Amino acid sequence: MKTEAGLARFSHELMGTVASIAVPERSVHQEAVEAAFARLHNIDARFSPYIPDSEISRIGRGDLQIGDAHPEVATVLQACEALRVESEGRFSAWGFRVDGRLDPSGYVKGWAIDEAAAVLRAGGLTNFVLSVGGDLYAAGAPDSGAPDSGVEQAIPAHGWGVGVVDPADAAAIVAPLRVCDRAVATSGLAERGAHIIDARSGAAALTWRSLTVVHPSAARADAAATIGILMGDDALAWIDRDPAAAAFGVYHDGRLAWTPRMEQYLAGREIAPS
Repeated sequence: MKTEAGLARFSHELMGTVASIAVPERSVHQEAVEAAFARLHNIDARFSPYIPDSEISRIGRGDLQIGDAHPEVATVLQACEALRVESEGRFSAWGFRVDGRLDPSGYVKGWAIDEAAAVLRAGGLTNFVLSVGGDLYAAGAPDSGAPDSGVEQAIPAHGWGVGVVDPADAAAIVAPLRVCDRAVATSGLAERGAHIIDARSGAAALTWRSLTVVHPSAARADAAATIGILMGDDALAWIDRDPAAAAFGVYHDGRLAWTPRMEQYLAGREIAPS
């Protein structure tokens, strides 16, 4: 994803990627920004399957019981179990990786974005974009003098410009979006190849090259994008069952498709479904 320029930007390396916060220059609250990054680092230290002494890694090895871990661990794993049931077994924190080790990353990254966004709001920020590895939450608008972002609009007259990157060309935008108080999450095969595994069979998902979901919750957007990739041709219909969700997909052969609710976020009307 790419956001508009002309902002104060801050970034940290974490979760095996880069987390960034963009804020209009005249509304920067440094303490709130630092607190949000601290929250993300805390979550990474607890939930990363790549940090040997994280609680998730210790649970995966059998060195720690869930009941003895921080209460957030049980909360996250319960959410992952609910997603396993909802996805009819396609998504599983125990089947996300090829080696079958515990990895709730398909839910945690979005949940972490929601948690850090709450820290920013508590610190007085109402206009910002918080991004972790390309998934993001966009609050308010780039212009801090824009109308109150708490007023819901069917079609945002203002907000953040977010570009859905073409999975076949990282320098190109396949769909320009305009979002306000929404999360945008993309799951796909562009950067890491066929790495998203159906927990029922161990088979890689190949129908979609990328699938982008817009939702008020980053946790839900992230999970729905991942599960949608695993659902193949049924993905858009499944995502459209959620009245708060919209989806935009690029098929493996390059065709474009999206749900009706995505129309309100599409900033470029010249796009046509394939």
